[in-house]
Amino acid sequence: MRAFVVGLVVALGLLVISPPAAHAKSRRELPKPLAAKGQRGQKGERSQRGQKSQNGSKPQKATTRAARISTLRGHEHIEPREFARGQSIGAPWSGRLQHPTQLLPGDGYQIRRPARAFGTETTVEFIQRAIGDTLEAFPDAHVLAIGDISAESGGPITEHRSHQSGRDVDIGLVYKEQPAGYPASFVHADESNLDCAATFKLLESFLASANEDGGVLMVFLDFNVQGILYHWAREHGVSERRLERIFQYPHGRGSSEGIVRHEPNHDNHMHVRFQCPSDDSACR
Repeated sequence: MRAFVVGLVVALGLLVISPPAAHAKSRRELPKPLAAKGQRGQKGERSQRGQKSQNGSKPQKATTRAARISTLRGHEHIEPREFARGQSIGAPWSGRLQHPTQLLPGDGYQIRRPARAFGTETTVEFIQRAIGDTLEAFPDAHVLAIGDISAESGGPITEHRSHQSGRDVDIGLVYKEQPAGYPASFVHADESNLDCAATFKLLESFLASANEDGGVLMVFLDFNVQGILYHWAREHGVSERRLERIFQYPHGRGSSEGIVRHEPNHDNHMHVRFQCPSDDSACR
């Protein structure tokens, strides 16, 4: 009987003691990573709050925003455009004009189409100077016809493949007698009507600027009219060496000799082309 009682007491003791032991075990086996994660989260939040108070945004979001801006910049990056300096932009046959200089009416010449009388400052100055020098040497010469330079903003204009960048001008020739319809229109030149002395002076007045900034680059004139002027000059004492530098004649229409070159439909005027001024950064 005593043994039975002792066994019963032991059994009851185990029933009473077991739950606390199991509970203790469950507490001891509480997953430590959860507790550690909670602590790291609190520390991280304190760190973020501290940064937010300094820069007003959470580091993670700020980093994401910075990355987004960087990506956008990468996709939308545009090279900064360098604005062209000067007036003449591009080539005479593919260009335009900015800040144009207008050739104004003056004594001794008539502008055929004022809306096309815009060019670079140097072009306008050399036109005025060449005409002035010619009329000073030949005060009895008739009024000269000034054809197209460029439109106010340059670019393509009718009747021309060039005249786009303010560096081309069409100049009428000088005749023994002012022809009918001149200077409103250009007039075909030949030996019978061309004033060779005054026309050669006009040509040389333009060529005098060849070594100056923005000066003459090339002159287009019919090959046969070149020949008329060439022979007149030879007869009047101009050296053959000098004429070789001026004219393509007599070497042929395809020759690269001389500044004055043949161009079809230029037997009634000379087409003068000027160099790029040194300050015009986009001139070609």
